[in-house]
Amino acid sequence: MIIPLDKLLIYSNNKYVFTKAVMKAVDKVANINDYPESDHNWKVVPNVLKLSLEEKIRFLYDDSGEM
Repeated sequence: MIIPLDKLLIYSNNKYVFTKAVMKAVDKVANINDYPESDHNWKVVPNVLKLSLEEKIRFLYDDSGEM
């Protein structure tokens, strides 16, 4: 399975923010260095989710309320 379920289940931070960050990363998949472009069997969302859970992709959350 592509998604490491053990890491997903023990993720203790805000899951909504994590999901939102992963979906924004999916939109920018061309800029991800570790994305396996040579393998055509990869699906975008599970692969980016896996990279995020393994902390190969990181995001910063600004709670200031500004857009």
